[in-house]
Amino acid sequence: MSAMERAGSEDMGDDVERKGLGTPATRADIIEKLVKDGFVKREKKQMIPTEDGMKLITVLPDVVKSPKLTADWENALTLVSKGELERDSFMEDIVAMVKELIHTYHEVSSEQKEMFAQEQEVLGKCPNCGGQVAKGKYGAYCVNKCGMNVSRIMGVSLSDEQVRNVLAGKKILLKGLTSKMGKKYDAYIIPLGIEDYSYTKDGEAKFGKQFKFSLDFPKHKKK
Repeated sequence: MSAMERAGSEDMGDDVERKGLGTPATRADIIEKLVKDGFVKREKKQMIPTEDGMKLITVLPDVVKSPKLTADWENALTLVSKGELERDSFMEDIVAMVKELIHTYHEVSSEQKEMFAQEQEVLGKCPNCGGQVAKGKYGAYCVNKCGMNVSRIMGVSLSDEQVRNVLAGKKILLKGLTSKMGKKYDAYIIPLGIEDYSYTKDGEAKFGKQFKFSLDFPKHKKK
């Protein structure tokens, strides 16, 4: 936080309202966000950039990551507050800079794309299109986006291991299913292929593929 307070301050006039990066009230939150988003990690009393953090700094334009930009803005805002610079003129400069950045950096090179590409954990082969079924942030999905629902059965989210087994044609046990009468029960799901299904979302009909299966119920031991 001390480094953030000093960053770029040598380029700021003596009469600017605030110096450095952020404000005393926001600097801690900025650091926490960097940690939460995986760009920085804590090691004892040090803040260490992660691999993703170093990649991000590599691809960002120099003008965006320089404290000099903050210094220029603070100096300009001081002139605005004194009436020595028109507010509209200041905002026009901001808009012009953003447009120039978008024009210059609107495309990402193949090398930069590969830099941020994440290895996907493959769980099996899609029974609909033959593509890979990968582990995603919100559940398993077909990388070809063919419309095959591989992450849920009977409204229940499947674990990675359950997805693997169903894709391999093996039966799985689903616990805590709810009957039409509202009663809870467990059942084995036995894959039998795939079938079409449809539903309506926001008044629009949606279509896709899902697992076709039969149910087998666990035998309860007599007391």
